Amino acid sequence: MRPPALPFPAAERAIQRLWSESRLRFPARAASGAVVELVHPGQWNRLGGPDFLGTELLVDGRRVRGDTEVHLRSADWRAHGHHRDKAYANVVLHAVLMGEAAPVRTCAGDAPETLVLLPLLPEDLESAAEHDALAELRGRAAEIVRLVAEANPVLDRDLRARARERFAAKVALLARRIEADGWEATCHRATVEALGQGANRAAMASLALRLGVQGFAASDAGDLYLGEIGRWNLRGQRPMAHPHRRLGLYIELCRARPDWVSRVRRDLPHLARGHASRQGLLHGALGGLLPPGLADTLATDVWLPMGGAALEAAWMDWPAGHRPDGVEEARQRLGAGLPRRNWCVQGILHALGRGGKG
Repeated sequence: MRPPALPFPAAERAIQRLWSESRLRFPARAASGAVVELVHPGQWNRLGGPDFLGTELLVDGRRVRGDTEVHLRSADWRAHGHHRDKAYANVVLHAVLMGEAAPVRTCAGDAPETLVLLPLLPEDLESAAEHDALAELRGRAAEIVRLVAEANPVLDRDLRARARERFAAKVALLARRIEADGWEATCHRATVEALGQGANRAAMASLALRLGVQGFAASDAGDLYLGEIGRWNLRGQRPMAHPHRRLGLYIELCRARPDWVSRVRRDLPHLARGHASRQGLLHGALGGLLPPGLADTLATDVWLPMGGAALEAAWMDWPAGHRPDGVEEARQRLGAGLPRRNWCVQGILHALGRGGKG
């Protein structure tokens, strides 16, 4: 996965947020060859010293506890003077986004494991930066408006261009997943992940890896929810978006439409040619079993991009679905001429992911 040209502070903080929410894909192999599994990310430290305190890992099955430092590249360890700083003496993991996983040493002479995170990302870096920006700007719609307006002098044109770039990134990411896991498994897993919407993606992804469509159909929403207790982030969660409710909706879909994945796959080419409609997808393939707003969100985040470049026009003009309140308020403040179509919301999200930059 090639990282886009994001501002470095935005990229590093976005990776830290992914780490804090345990959303990276483990187990992973460190530069030493050891297999690393994440038990607990530790406490996110926004002050001086290592980025995460009290991280718990399994390294080749051996439990290790200490601190984690996140950098964009391995060379940042020495460039920042951490090899001389006693505050970093307890670092057991040096997590770098990209580049060569060069070994480092603490002032005590210990060698933390080094892990390259780019192959472990659950989404493209732009989406991770967007999620981070939304978390930082929660409840600050005026600042979202300022960022977007400054970076997009011709709103309609610029937001459409940003939306097309986001669509291409989503298509590329899902194509890689399809190549690795197959179309049906990717559709199921990516759909369940998207039900987590941000902070609950990691717990949903864990369930999707363990259970296929048949497994969900045979499960109880309460049991699945309790099985991931302690991992759910319920802060600011609306009742309709509560993970227990989302799990129940998906279980109902899997029971009533056990072939829903193949139905969606069958309908996508017809959508691209204009021979099928949104209503046909939502009420035909999905049997009207998902609320329209949620179904639209899943369509724009997962199903339409899985259909490839031929579905760009349909994706651009699709209803926006459920989006963060701040983004919807920002759309309204930016001008009455901006419709609540997917291209508009996706363009705003793209601008936030870039820190307001082009």
